[in-house]
Amino acid sequence: MNQNTSMRKIRSVGPLRRLAPAALALVMAVAYISAAQPFAAAPAPKQAPKPRAVAKPGGILRIGGERDAADLDPHTTRIGWDVNIMQNVYSGLVRAGTDILPQPDLATRWEFKTPTRLEFTLRQGVKFHNGREVTSEDVKYSLERILDPKVPAGYASTIASIDSIETPSKYTVVLNLKRPDAAIVTNLSLPSMAIVAKEAVKPMPVGLKEGMMGSGPFMFKEHIKGQRLVLVKNPNYYEKGKPLLDELHFIPLIDETARTNALRAGQVDFIEPVPPKDVSALRRDRRIVVTGGPNLSFVGISLNTSKKPFDDARVRRALAYAIDRKEMVEKAFDGFAQPLLGPPLIPPYWAGNRETYYKLDREIAKRLLAEAGYPDGLKTTLRIGTTSYHAPFAAVVQSELKKVGVEVEIQASDSTSANRAWIEGNFEMYPIRWWGADFVDPDGAFMPLFTCKGSYNNSRFCDPELDKLLTKGLEVTSTEERKEAYRIAMKRLAEQQPWVFLVAFDRFQAMRSRVKAYAAFPNASQYSLREVWLEK
Repeated sequence: MNQNTSMRKIRSVGPLRRLAPAALALVMAVAYISAAQPFAAAPAPKQAPKPRAVAKPGGILRIGGERDAADLDPHTTRIGWDVNIMQNVYSGLVRAGTDILPQPDLATRWEFKTPTRLEFTLRQGVKFHNGREVTSEDVKYSLERILDPKVPAGYASTIASIDSIETPSKYTVVLNLKRPDAAIVTNLSLPSMAIVAKEAVKPMPVGLKEGMMGSGPFMFKEHIKGQRLVLVKNPNYYEKGKPLLDELHFIPLIDETARTNALRAGQVDFIEPVPPKDVSALRRDRRIVVTGGPNLSFVGISLNTSKKPFDDARVRRALAYAIDRKEMVEKAFDGFAQPLLGPPLIPPYWAGNRETYYKLDREIAKRLLAEAGYPDGLKTTLRIGTTSYHAPFAAVVQSELKKVGVEVEIQASDSTSANRAWIEGNFEMYPIRWWGADFVDPDGAFMPLFTCKGSYNNSRFCDPELDKLLTKGLEVTSTEERKEAYRIAMKRLAEQQPWVFLVAFDRFQAMRSRVKAYAAFPNASQYSLREVWLEK
């Protein structure tokens, strides 16, 4: 495309989706675009063989997951499993494709009129599950609800650049931004940017907990806690012929072994995530298809920086030097992970960190602890829940930190209680998995978690200098400038270390061979369930 092509001439999203993520960000941030060399958006997951037979509609897909749904509100939920359920119920302005670039959903096209004025054109005739048409007023209401301080929306900071929203017509939405924001369209593809029906939110503005009312391919039927959550086919979904399945049954199977055994026995048709310890065996089972692999998800230890001893960056850095990441990869993830030697974005993601900030060096760890006033070590606690990786993860952390004089008491509870304690600040250390579904731009991996007003900043960390560096990553106007801005920001983040970044883990799905057309996303999204069909 000619470098002098004005954004005002770009009426269709199609050409934009073929650009690399960095080039796409440039389109979003400035008034002109330029051609760019393609980047690998993310690690490419292994896919199931393409079906040879013709798709057959009907049937129930039974999905075994690692937990029960805890919060049915797409704007306030902070649990990845809940988010993946809601992807099937709600639509957003845009959604991520298998290349994790934004593609049309409720919006058929979008255009920057200026670097801070973004216009969306909505699809006409889309209906909420109650039969009412989705309009620009619903988009305005939903985004303003996310930004409402009274609503504890976990991802509000990813769209904090929105200053005001206009609805000049029934099918036109205009976002006025406080500043250029290279990630705004990408961040709007997050499932938590769902467009909801105002009348379903009772009491206002925070009541959307016991049911779901969207415009997506499946409709909420029932949630029997501890047993199943049932979604049924939306016969009026705007994509004709989809979904193919009649129902989705999400069945909580907290115990890893029970989850795998249920798949083998045919009690469920699909499990996600697959316990790392079972990946190799399931791959050898001819009745089973395994997809997935490396993706954008990462795991670390969130440290409560508002409490001693983790209010001291030297203590936080000491932990980063003390833990053998090879031990973590092998013992907590059965080899299906990559060590993080600094902040979490890794190649081939376009803004991936290529620097080594931390390596195993227990002498440096001990020296830093001594400098911080803990020459004889210290005692701390690690809260964990029943999430599948928590127990083996905690065992490795406890064992490794003991070698530098840090005694770790493991405090175990159910996952809902443990996660609530993390949110409320009632913790010292907490293992946290940031799913790739939580971000598709580097902004989403940093802004909610590590900025002073980040809506997911449960580490209570605040560094104004880091805030400035991360904001620059949204305001600069070229691919290389964005990469450089995030390189500098990641260096600062590694120095301050509010989390101990440990691994980028592989994520797998496994299904009976009769499950057809499932596509694994590099950010663990489940949008492809609308494409899935069952071989009779």
